[in-house]
Amino acid sequence: MAINKKEARLKEKEIKKFNKQKFKEYAKEKGRKNVPESEYVTKMKNEDNLIEFDNLRTYFYTDSGIVKSVDGVSFDIPKGKTVGVVGESGCGKSVTSLSLMGLLPGPYGQIAGGEIRYNSKKLGKVINLAKLPQSIHSKIRGGEISMIFQEPMTSLNPIFRIGEQIEEVIIYHEPDTTKEERKERTINLLKSVGISRVEEIYKSYPHELSGGMRQRVVIAMALACGPSFIVADEPTTALDVTIQAQILDLMRELKDKINASIMLITHDLGVVAEMADYVIIMYSGRVVEKGEVNEIFKNPKHPYTKGLLKSRPVLQEDTDRLYCIPGAVPNPINIPPGCFFKNRCEECMDICDREYPEVIDITNDHKVACHLYKKESKEAK
Repeated sequence: MAINKKEARLKEKEIKKFNKQKFKEYAKEKGRKNVPESEYVTKMKNEDNLIEFDNLRTYFYTDSGIVKSVDGVSFDIPKGKTVGVVGESGCGKSVTSLSLMGLLPGPYGQIAGGEIRYNSKKLGKVINLAKLPQSIHSKIRGGEISMIFQEPMTSLNPIFRIGEQIEEVIIYHEPDTTKEERKERTINLLKSVGISRVEEIYKSYPHELSGGMRQRVVIAMALACGPSFIVADEPTTALDVTIQAQILDLMRELKDKINASIMLITHDLGVVAEMADYVIIMYSGRVVEKGEVNEIFKNPKHPYTKGLLKSRPVLQEDTDRLYCIPGAVPNPINIPPGCFFKNRCEECMDICDREYPEVIDITNDHKVACHLYKKESKEAK
């Protein structure tokens, strides 16, 4: 027992030493000034895309070890399209969006590798957001790229009025606007998201509004500077069904109006079916399946995707109990080799214990990471 305690202390000491070095490197990198453009200017692989995630890795350096929240995520967000990102809590959905927004809680959370390519209108060039200096990132964050946060009550400041909070975004990105212009634009934004009594709401505090009203205010704030890309992180969480439907209809209308692309993060497959053009299925920090919504829903390939779809309630079916995927998500620290889903999979094979599956093309727009289709893909070739 004494030996185990000694080994544990040595391991803890090594982890702290490693983390200290990582934090030092992070501070040095963030403290750099006049970073040359060559370090963050890049090219899109496909000009039809607005965002391209390419082998993104985002790690958290904790006292227990490295948490690989996002570990090699790759997918595209085409111009004018909605891409739904689906998965259980802790699969890396929100961390992927925070990596894009430059809002990771450093120095503990860091982008360890990969690229996030973004075709910026304001800068007139393609930039790698993973390497972009914060001084430049802050110029496009909230303006060109905006985010609808998960909990409107926590993302709104309780001590400021609604009008002041929306106008703050406009002041930061368009400082030359007058007070009257900002108020007029804020009033119009509140009207555009379906809020009545706009003059009264403009002067109200967040706690005076209902959940649905606060969600509309957060959407108005995200649209304040006419973004070309919106991250919607669980935009209908904690709202009742009728308000959810209204918010989704509103988002769809506004997307078409401003021709923006949306990254919709949710665990609700019903929301994805209604809103998204493409869907990304994430599990334990990796993408296990991706493709067009209709293709994924009609012809799911990965056992995890099949389990998610089976767990949905279906009105036409008379069942006493909903299907539940057995087991739990593995600990993100020291994940064993092989497929991360193997302990929960009903179709697990010997190879699943040894190798993580490579990404296989089912069709041009449908890809899956699963050993079940390895032989099929080779025979097709």
